Parts: sequence; C-alpha cells; structure tokens
Amino acid sequence: MEGIFIGVLCLSGCLTFSTCLLHQYHFVSDEMNWTEAQSYCRETYTDLATIENTEEMKKLKDTVSAAGHSSEVWIGLYSHIDWKWSDGFNESGAEYRNWESPDPNYVAANELCVVQRKEATWYDIGCHRKIPFVCYRGTLEDSDFVLVDTTKNWTEAQRHCREHYTDLATVRNDTDRDKIKNNIKNLIKPLKWAWIGLYRDPQIYWSDGSNYSFSSWYQGVNPLGSMKVVCGVADLEKGGNWSLFPCKERKPFVCYSMRGWCFLE
Repeated sequence: MEGIFIGVLCLSGCLTFSTCLLHQYHFVSDEMNWTEAQSYCRETYTDLATIENTEEMKKLKDTVSAAGHSSEVWIGLYSHIDWKWSDGFNESGAEYRNWESPDPNYVAANELCVVQRKEATWYDIGCHRKIPFVCYRGTLEDSDFVLVDTTKNWTEAQRHCREHYTDLATVRNDTDRDKIKNNIKNLIKPLKWAWIGLYRDPQIYWSDGSNYSFSSWYQGVNPLGSMKVVCGVADLEKGGNWSLFPCKERKPFVCYSMRGWCFLE
C-alpha cells in the first residue's frame, strides 16, 4: 500500500523525484506472436516491455541474458506502414508500387521517402538526402512530368514543386513510371535516381501508449515488404538493438511491471 501511495504522490507532483516507478522486466520463454505476447503481459504484468532510456535498455538485456536467452525477444514496439502521396491522391492507382527488392527495407529505421531509379524501380531512402526530383504540372488526368536537376532534400523538393508546378510526382501506373524513367534517362548527365512524391510518417508506438522518444535501432535493414503493421524485437545478438519483424512470427518476449518506489533527487 505504501508503494502505491508514493507512486500517486510522484504522479500528482506532490513530491519531486528524479526517477519514478521504474520498469521491472520479466522474460517469458514461451514463444508467441506479438499480439498473444501483448495479451499475456497485460494479463500477468503491466504490458509488453517499454524502454525509455539507456539504463532500462541495460536492465532488459541483463534480464534476458540472466535467463539464458541470447537472440530476439518481442518488446512493446510496433509501427504502422502507411505510404502516402504528397498531393494526397488516394483514388484508383494510389496503391501502385514498383519497389526494387528488398526495398522498402527501412535501414536504421530512417527511410521514409522514395526515389525512382533510372532503371524505373523504387527505393526507400532517408528524406535528408539531397538529390534531383520530379514534379508534375497540370492535373493528374492531364499531367506533365518535369525533372528538376537541382539537388534538394525531400521536403525542399516538395516545396519547390508546389511553388513552381503542382506537386512532387504521383505515379499511378506503368505509364507514369515510364514517363519519369525517360525524363531521367534523357538527361545529358544521367541521374542515379530522383525524388517522387511517395513518403510515410514514422508512426512508431509503444504498446502501453508511452511517448516514443528514446530509440536504439539496429543500423542495418528492416525489411517491410507489403506489411501494414510491423512489430519490434530487441536482438541480444545485436547488442539488444531493435529491429522490426512480421507480428505473426512466434518469439519469446519481455513484459514489464511497475516498481512501487522512486529515487529522490
């Protein structure tokens, strides 16, 4: 009862503490899919593991290692994959894609914008990259693609297209794709790739609704394919860093419960 009372004081602001209600981690060796693991954790503890700082990252790794496990475990991380066009187009053709396998692969959880290559296939890459881009003018029903051979990041390219044309290119079908391909190939100095209007927001969440701020992503690939939702693991073979997997895969997992005490400042 005392622990609960102190926790209430922490949350109400009656007392000042540096750390309140630290997470206590619990490794579960039974393999479940992410949704089953989430249900188990909510019924047995508090929720699937949330990790909010480096101290908690170390605690989770220590908990899993102490149980003799050394590979992937589900944590409470998940992400929605919702690709959108810059101009908001969502009618027939909005779902057209021409990915170059293994893209989209979300390297280092930092690839949210899309380029079309000179070969006409698409990559997801970091939006900060400065490269040429393709705008369209007119309406989508009667559009004319314009290649701008000036290097800008995706947001700058979007702004330029909206100021001088209509928007960044929306690609609805093979015909649109091939028009852009010809624009790129016909330059005297061929380009490697150019921005188009496809992008997505990060949409990364914790199962318990905690704010997503701290991160520890594996710096390699996170294949997304055509999945709409992907779920997070901490991979002990990669130092505990996080990767994304199909939520239907079965893995052991880590739950958390709340400790009923706080550290004084």
